[in-house]
Amino acid sequence: MTPVRVGCIGLGFISEHAHLPALAALAEEGKIVFQAFCDMSEDTLRTQAAIYKPQASYTDHHEMLDKEDLDAVYLCIPPAVHSDELLIAADKGIALFVEKPQTLDLAQAAQFNAAIEKAGIVTQVGYVYRYEPSSEPTRELILQRTPRHAQIQNFYSGQPIRYWTSRYELCGGSFVENTIHSVDLLRYFLGDIDAVSAFYVESLPEERIEPMNLPHVYNVNYRFKERLTANASVSRVMSNVPYSKREILVISDDSIIEWTPTKVTENGAVVWEGETQARGAFFSQTRAFIEAVRAGDPSMPRSPYVPSINSLAAVLGANTSAENGGQLILLDDLVAGK
Repeated sequence: MTPVRVGCIGLGFISEHAHLPALAALAEEGKIVFQAFCDMSEDTLRTQAAIYKPQASYTDHHEMLDKEDLDAVYLCIPPAVHSDELLIAADKGIALFVEKPQTLDLAQAAQFNAAIEKAGIVTQVGYVYRYEPSSEPTRELILQRTPRHAQIQNFYSGQPIRYWTSRYELCGGSFVENTIHSVDLLRYFLGDIDAVSAFYVESLPEERIEPMNLPHVYNVNYRFKERLTANASVSRVMSNVPYSKREILVISDDSIIEWTPTKVTENGAVVWEGETQARGAFFSQTRAFIEAVRAGDPSMPRSPYVPSINSLAAVLGANTSAENGGQLILLDDLVAGK
């Protein structure tokens, strides 16, 4: 068995805490080899290279992609700084794992889609909720029902995290950076989203904890291409309590299904329950991607890049709607640049 030669561009928080440990488990099984690491920060590069010992290290992705013979690349950089990394890798026929949000620019996402479709490569966007152990049982249950309505309720801590995830202009806000996982999971359950309208409650300068400048509240309404709607209620106002809540509900004829990563209930009765495994979904996601690369099968990942533009448009469209007084935004028009 020849191991998959993996390159990693971006070695920050999500790589350190999720992707590198998951890939390391596959390296121990002989399924992958860390071929090359790349990060603009020499300190970050040095730290992660000392732990995982890639065969080569770079601070310039152009040099890495030019010199290394890679089977797959993990692209884990902030959404506002994507440039030509994906285009170069796709042109070389390298499989791509791309962390979410893919970009903050839908025109750029469309350009990336065109390159991926032309190359015919295996791709996966990091929508990890699709790999939570409860997601497949929920999806199978929903397929047996007639969904009418869904609801996302995410209530986050109001404390800053990392600098770029605390700045609206760099991450797109909590709805784009965080709630995109829940929106994408609804797409996995219910199909593509057609339209969005949204109202936000902005934070005032005197109410903020620097460097955070995110809205307090996001209220978003979705219309799906099928005959159903969804609401998302999201807030980031609990600055002084170590508590948060995240849940998804799907309401069908005579049924309320509640999803969490470890439990699924229907009408209050537990229909599926599993053990809590810290970052276990990341390991499942990584294994699925590497298996798809080994098989050369772009259809195997649950969140391939090209159709995932609907999840991205759904959250960026919410921002556009809120910035325009709750205007109804048609996602196909938004993606087309209209």
